[in-house]
Amino acid sequence: RVKRAKRPKRVDALLAERPQPRNALERLVRAEELRTAYTAQLQALLPPALAPHCTVAAMEGDRMTIQAAGAAWATRLRMELPKLEPSLRALADFAAVREIRIRAGPGRRRTAPG
Repeated sequence: RVKRAKRPKRVDALLAERPQPRNALERLVRAEELRTAYTAQLQALLPPALAPHCTVAAMEGDRMTIQAAGAAWATRLRMELPKLEPSLRALADFAAVREIRIRAGPGRRRTAPG
């Protein structure tokens, strides 16, 4: 008997298996977990020099907004977009994305724990 490989689950589906958030703080934490997971997937597909300067700012329906660290990084990302889109849409979490917006600016700063 041959075992079938399991299809990978979408990040939002995995997080949905957890208990529903009870308050606003839990909803914010869950939203940040999703953005972090989406960003990790995005950065894995980007060239190493560009990846740390791009984060997923929002996923709204079929639109994804990517935050680039500045105008120069946003321009580089726009140049990479034709190569990036097919790989991105091949991932379950981004299969429904039809529009990608790129926003330039400092975005959210991440601080090291501790």
